[in-house]
Amino acid sequence: MRALAFGEILWDIIDGKEYIGGAPFNCAAHLARMGAESAIVSALGEDERGAKALLEVERLNIRTDFIGRRSHLPTGTVNVSLDLQGKPQYEIREGSAWDAIHLDTEQKKALGNEEWDVIIFGSLAQRREGNRKTLREVIETAAPKEVFFDVNLRLDYYSRNIIAESLRMATILKLNDEEAPLISEMLYGEVVPARAFCERMEMDWSIHTTVLTRGKDGASVYRQGRYIHVPVIDVRVVDTVGAGDSFSAAFLYGYFMTGDLEQGARLAAEVSSFVTSRNGAVPPYSKEIKTVLAKISG
Repeated sequence: MRALAFGEILWDIIDGKEYIGGAPFNCAAHLARMGAESAIVSALGEDERGAKALLEVERLNIRTDFIGRRSHLPTGTVNVSLDLQGKPQYEIREGSAWDAIHLDTEQKKALGNEEWDVIIFGSLAQRREGNRKTLREVIETAAPKEVFFDVNLRLDYYSRNIIAESLRMATILKLNDEEAPLISEMLYGEVVPARAFCERMEMDWSIHTTVLTRGKDGASVYRQGRYIHVPVIDVRVVDTVGAGDSFSAAFLYGYFMTGDLEQGARLAAEVSSFVTSRNGAVPPYSKEIKTVLAKISG
């Protein structure tokens, strides 16, 4: 499986400690750890944090071919605070290197010369028009088999235009049970019930698969009239940073490796439950998770 993420690489600052992060990066890191060939289109500053981030990208076996360096902008940071349930709140730095993602001629040529199974993107990295243009170019040039849009709403860095354009580009949609009502109101002026919402995504936007995560209540997946639900594993929650990204990665990996939606969803539930029981967005996998992945990988 060959996967390409687009968007932010940054440092999450939690209780004074810095952790490499960013939703597209987290997803790319989990896919690489699962055994996929994983790359990311992003930008870092030419600063100490940028150098450290690049080392982390390499350490996690994510390809760096499409990561640019920006001398005039700092590497991104986010101040993260956790509530009593481990749910994060974000303060996202403006004017970061990942706000200026673009590819040079050689990178575009290299991108187009490879075959990609999936491109993964979210809404946050589209807060600047330049990035939105680059994303469109990346999808057009890479011509992937699937385009995975993880809504991943952050603060007020989204609009109806950004969401609608993203849906037009996507084939697979993932969002959580807090985001679905917001998107429904934004698009339709009312909160559409979950299954009907998934059906409208297929009918109105040509999204063939919609994944709806529900926290401790599991996740639902809809595809062409089939609507399934999977539970999560009951664990003691340490923090939920990166849990949604691990779900996205595991769902895609399971789906691409087996061709089965339910297997992909069950793997995603297991991996994301594990991630919430550990510190950090990309913790080392347990022996149990490695065993499950080995069976799926064949």
